[in-house]
Amino acid sequence: MAGILDSKSRIMDVVITEQGRRQLASGKMKIEFATFTDAGSFYADGGNGIIEDPSSRIYFEAASDLPSDLVTLETDDAGLLVPYRADSFSAGGKNLVISGTIRDPADISGAASAISTAILESWANLQVIGTNDPLDDEQGFSLSRQVINFSIRKDFPFSQGDVKTAVIDDIESLNHDVRLSNLQNFKYLPPINGMGALAGIPLGSFPNGNETLDADRQSFESRLAGLEFADVEFIETSIENNFVMQAFELSGDDGMIKLDVIDYGLRPSAANSTLMTRTLFAGKILKDGFGNPTFVNIFTIEIS
Repeated sequence: MAGILDSKSRIMDVVITEQGRRQLASGKMKIEFATFTDAGSFYADGGNGIIEDPSSRIYFEAASDLPSDLVTLETDDAGLLVPYRADSFSAGGKNLVISGTIRDPADISGAASAISTAILESWANLQVIGTNDPLDDEQGFSLSRQVINFSIRKDFPFSQGDVKTAVIDDIESLNHDVRLSNLQNFKYLPPINGMGALAGIPLGSFPNGNETLDADRQSFESRLAGLEFADVEFIETSIENNFVMQAFELSGDDGMIKLDVIDYGLRPSAANSTLMTRTLFAGKILKDGFGNPTFVNIFTIEIS
């Protein structure tokens, strides 16, 4: 939280909230965006439509450690939900409490609705100051469909001869996963000579252990074409189309698990080369028998 103080000595006094301290301690604090709120402001009419002089008032530090400090649900290093609470909703670990009652495992739609409502409530409670764009006549947000059903049978989505089960130890770890191959730190980088007549020449022959599946766009598009898919259109949204998306798995055995998402980056759209498509992989990160994190892909999401 922050508050504007004496303009002659300090412009802004910043206080890290409990959530910020938690992220700072885990090395995951990354400031990317800023919002402003007047939730702690006091407005009084001093007469003639002029605000009352506030210089004689006593001011306290901006309130922090509020439930609304955590807008969306987050997980810790163990993959468990960080304690989260809203007006009639709370979550922690793998448990969900709605209106004081632990979630019914069979009520999937009710849990999904409660999560969305809680996030919107936390965002509204921040009382963020905003500006309506006069050139944007769409201020709401609506989608073409709310529910998507996928077919899972003995012969689909896996065909005859496909691998239907896999041992975690046999799956490529994150260090060799092709879904991270677009990042510099995960590319095949054999050591080379940096100076002298042998500059640029590899020091030796080192095997490339990276996964080769979907290593190029053509093979990637070909594999996705054989999978069942569903299109969702943004019927009503802002010009920037800024939105937050999270994926959860709800089950009776494991409770509620937030899925991990890998951002594969932007690439030209297969349908229209003038447009760019962002590919996201949603799934779970499990540890193999060697202690290496391994990503198991469940859904592939393309946004364009």
